[in-house]
Amino acid sequence: MGQEGEAITSSEGTQIQDSLYRDEEKMEESANVAYLLTLGILLGLALREFNKKTKFPYSPMVLACGLLIGLLQSTLGYLGESASILSHMHPHLIVYIFIPVLLFESAFNCDWYVFKYQMVNILLLAGPGVGWGAILLGIVFKLFLFYSNEDMNWYQAFTLGSVLSATDPVAVVALLKELGASAAFNHLIEGEALLNDGVAMVFFIFFNKLSKAAAGIGGGVTFGGVLLNFVRNSIVGPVLGVVVGFFGALWARRIVGDDVEVGWLTFIFTYLTFYWAEFCFFKTSGLLAVVSLGLFWSAFGKTKIRSESEHAVHTVWSFVQYFCDTTVFLLVGMIVGTEVIEERYIYTSDYFRMIVFYFFMIICRYLMVISFWPLLKKYGYPMSQPELIVFVYGGLRGALGLTLSLMVGCDEDLPPRFRHLAVFFTAGMAALTNLVNGTTCKALVNYLNMIENPVIKKKVYRRYLTDMIVDQEDTIKELEGDEHFAMADWNQVKSLIGSQQFLQEVVQLENEIKQIQGGNYSRISYDDTDTFGEVRYRVLRILKGLYYSQFEHGQCDEDSVRLLVESSDVALDHTGSILNIWEQLFQSFTSFSSIKYFFRAKEWTFLGGYAQQYITKHLGFVYDVTTTFISCANEVLTLQEHMPMNKSAVRLIMEEIRTEINKAELYLATLNDTFPEVIRAIQTKRASHTVLMHQRHHLEENQKNGLVDDKEFNLLKSNIDSRLVQLENHVFDWQIPTFHSFAMEFPVFAGVPKEELDTIIKSTYEKRYQFDEIIYEKGMTCQNIYIVSKGNVIDEVGSHQLKKGLGSLLSYSNLIGDGKCMTTAKAASETVLHSLNLNVLKSLMQKSEAFEQKIYVNSIEYLIKLYESQAGPLGQMEQKRLGTFLRQKAQFKKFDVHSNVEFMFGGYIIKGEIQSCIQDENEGVERYNDYCYVPPRDNDFNVTKALICLVFDDAIEMIKQDRLEQFNLENQEEIIDQRFSRIDVQQHYQQQEL
Repeated sequence: MGQEGEAITSSEGTQIQDSLYRDEEKMEESANVAYLLTLGILLGLALREFNKKTKFPYSPMVLACGLLIGLLQSTLGYLGESASILSHMHPHLIVYIFIPVLLFESAFNCDWYVFKYQMVNILLLAGPGVGWGAILLGIVFKLFLFYSNEDMNWYQAFTLGSVLSATDPVAVVALLKELGASAAFNHLIEGEALLNDGVAMVFFIFFNKLSKAAAGIGGGVTFGGVLLNFVRNSIVGPVLGVVVGFFGALWARRIVGDDVEVGWLTFIFTYLTFYWAEFCFFKTSGLLAVVSLGLFWSAFGKTKIRSESEHAVHTVWSFVQYFCDTTVFLLVGMIVGTEVIEERYIYTSDYFRMIVFYFFMIICRYLMVISFWPLLKKYGYPMSQPELIVFVYGGLRGALGLTLSLMVGCDEDLPPRFRHLAVFFTAGMAALTNLVNGTTCKALVNYLNMIENPVIKKKVYRRYLTDMIVDQEDTIKELEGDEHFAMADWNQVKSLIGSQQFLQEVVQLENEIKQIQGGNYSRISYDDTDTFGEVRYRVLRILKGLYYSQFEHGQCDEDSVRLLVESSDVALDHTGSILNIWEQLFQSFTSFSSIKYFFRAKEWTFLGGYAQQYITKHLGFVYDVTTTFISCANEVLTLQEHMPMNKSAVRLIMEEIRTEINKAELYLATLNDTFPEVIRAIQTKRASHTVLMHQRHHLEENQKNGLVDDKEFNLLKSNIDSRLVQLENHVFDWQIPTFHSFAMEFPVFAGVPKEELDTIIKSTYEKRYQFDEIIYEKGMTCQNIYIVSKGNVIDEVGSHQLKKGLGSLLSYSNLIGDGKCMTTAKAASETVLHSLNLNVLKSLMQKSEAFEQKIYVNSIEYLIKLYESQAGPLGQMEQKRLGTFLRQKAQFKKFDVHSNVEFMFGGYIIKGEIQSCIQDENEGVERYNDYCYVPPRDNDFNVTKALICLVFDDAIEMIKQDRLEQFNLENQEEIIDQRFSRIDVQQHYQQQEL
C-alpha cells in the first residue's frame, strides 16, 4: 500500500494523482485567508463605530486599512501571506462576486417614484454624460498632463477616462441625508452613480477594444460592429433585467410567510441575471442587467413581497451590502498596496501629475454637467446653483472604478506602463476624493447654504423638545411616588437621561429663531411666509400619519402608501410654495390614452391576459391612491379648528388642500366615467382585500393579547394568506352589469324582498343629461329618485357641493321630505341616470323598517349640511368617519307622543320634537325639533311630537380624540410652554446651587 499523498502508477506506467488527495498546507492557507477576511470585517465594525462618533467617511478608512495591509504584508507573518494570496485574486472575481450584489441593493432600495421623475436627468448624466466625461478626461491625460504615446495612446487615455468616470458617492449621499437635503437631489446623485457604473463598463469595453485594434491585437473594428456591440450592451442587458424581474416578482407574490424563500429568491435572480447577461448567448452588460433588475423590483417587485416579509428581506440585503462593500474596499486596498511594493513603472513625476489631475477631474465633471444644463433644468426637479456645485464636488470614485482599473492592470495585451498608470491614477483618485471631498463636503454644503433650514423647522423641533422635556418630568414625578424607586438619585437620573442637554438645545433654538425674526421670538404676522410654511409643514406631516394609518388598517396597499408618503416628502422640501400634492401623484399614473391601447391588446391571443392584468393592476393602484388621498385630505380639513397656529394662515392652507381635493375628485370622476367596467372589478377586489386585511390585523391583535393559541393562529393566518394570494391572481369579469343585477347588489336594497325589488325595477326608466343640465331644483315637486349609471352629478346642498358618481343615489333627503326637492342637482358631465318612482320607494319605507332606517341614516349627510347651524359636532366630521360613527355608534329609534327618551351620549332628531323633563331656573325648558343635534344630557326628554331620531351609544368627541392625540392637536401647547418655563427655572436654580 502506497503512503498517503503518493501518486498511483497506472498499468501504462504513468503517474496518476489520487483524486482524494488534499494538500494540508493549502488547507491551512485557506483557513488563514478566511481568518484574514473575518478580521477585516471586525476591523470594519470598529471603523463603523469610529464613523458614528467622528463622521469620518467609512469607505476611505477601509481602503486605507487595506492599503496598509498590502504595504506591510511582509511584516504580518501568516496574515501577510494570506494578504498576498488575496492580492493576487483576479479582479474579475470581485466583479462577479461582489459588484452585482452592491448594484442590486442600491437599485432595489431606491425610491422609484422620485427616481422615475428624475429618470431623464439620470440617463443624461449616466449615459452620454459618462461618454463625454471619459473623452474630457482622456484629453486631459494627453494634452494637459503630456503623456506620450509610449505611456498611453489616445484610445488608452479614453479607456482610463471611462474607468475614472464611474462614481461611488455613498459617503456624500449619507451625509446629505443626515443634513436634510431634498430627496430629489439625493436620488439624482445616487441614480447617476448607480447607472454610470454599468455605462462606464460599457465605454471601458468599447474604448479598450478600439485600443487593442489600433495595436493590431484582436479582430478589426467596424462602425457596424461597434454600433451593434453598443446596442447589445446598453439595451439588451436592461431588457433582460426587466424580463427576469417580472418572472421573479410573479414567483415572490406566491410566497406566503416564508422570509427565507423570498430573500434567497432575490439573491438567486441577481446572480442568474448577471451570469445570463455576461456568459450566455446574450453576451451583454451584466452590470446594467442587474441595475435594471433592481430598478424593476423597486418599482414593481416590492409590492409583490408580502409586507411581513419585506422588512426581513431589507435587513438581509443591508447586511450583505455592508459585508460586500467592506470586503471590496479591503481587497482593492490590499491589491493596490501590493502593486505599490512591486511598482517599477511609476515615476516621481507621475505623483505630481496625479495631484494636478485631481483638480482637472473636478473641472471636467463640471464641464460635463454644464454641457447638459439646459436639459437638466427642463426635466425633473430643478437643480440650484449650490446643488450643482455639490453634485460636481461629490462625485467620489469607489469600488467599481478600482476594480475596472485592476482589470486593465491584469490585461497583458496592454502595455505595462499604461496598465500600472491605470491602477495608480484610479487608486489615487479614489483615495483623494474619499479623503478630501468626502470629509469636506459637509463644510461645502454649509458654506453654500444649500439646505434650507427655515424657522418653521426650528419652531417645530423646539416644540417637540419642550414636549419631550415635560413628558420626562411627568415620568420622573410618577416614579418618585413609587416606593420601588425611593432610594434613586434623581439628580443623577436627570443627568443620565440628558435633561440639561435638551434644555440647552431649546435655548439655542430660541436664540436662533430670535435672530432670524429680528429679536422677537413670538412675532407672527399674516404676511409671514414662515407662518404659512409652518402650517404646510404641519399639514403634510399629518397627511403622512393618516396615510400610514390607512395602510395599517388595510385601507390601502404598500405601493399606494409609498407613493403617497413620497408625495408628502417632496412637498415638505417646498413648504414655501403653494401645495401641489396632486400634480406629484398624477405624474405617476399612466395616461388614459395609453391604457386604451392596453384595452385593444387584451383581445390579442397571447398578450391579452397580461394586458388585462396590467390594466386591472394599474387602475387599481390609481384608484387606491386617489381615494386614499381624498379620504385623508378630507380628514385634515376636519382638524382645521384644532391646529394651534395662526388661524388666518390655517384657513388659507386649508383652501389649498380643498383645491387639491377638487382636482383628485375630478380625476376620479373621469376615471369612473371612462372605465366603469374596470372600476367595478377594482372596487370588488379592494373591498375583499380590506376585509381580509382587517381579519388579519384582528387575528394578530388577539394573538398578542393571548386570546388565540399559536396552533389556531397559524391555521387561521395561513387560511387568510391563501385567500390573499387567490385574490391577487383572481381574474375579474369586466362586464357592466344590467340595472336589475346592479340594483340587487345595491347596499340600500339589501334585504328587500325580491317581489318588492321587482316592483321598483319595473317602475324605472333611463334618462340622459348633458353637461350642466339641471336634473332637479330645490323647491320643485319631487317625483323621482335617481341612481347614477354613468357620468357625474353635482348636488348643491346649502353652501356645499356634493360630487356623486357611478352608483350614487340622488337623493336620500328627497325621500324623507314633504314632497319637495331639498337640493339642486345638475350634470357635471354627460350623464345617464336610472329614475326610480318616489311613491314606490316611500311605500317600501312604510313596509320595511330596515329599508326605512337605511334611508334615514343615509340622509344625515344631507341634513347636517342643509341645517348646518343645528348640526353641532356632526357638521365638523369628515364624511367617512361620520358614516362609520352612524353605523357603529347610533341606533335608529321611533317614539310616540308622551314617551320618554334618553340622550346620555347625544343624538340627532330627524323629525319630531322633544322637551326636557326638568326645567332649568335660568334657561327654562330645553327643546329640540326637526333636523337638530341633541347634546349629551343626563336627564330624560319628553316627546311632544312623534319622533324619528338617532340615539348615540358613544360621545362624538371620542371618535375625534384619537386623531387629536395622534397629531398632538389638543390645544395643550400653551400649557406645555408654561410647564416647560417652570421646569427651565427649576433647572436653572439647581445649576446655580451645584
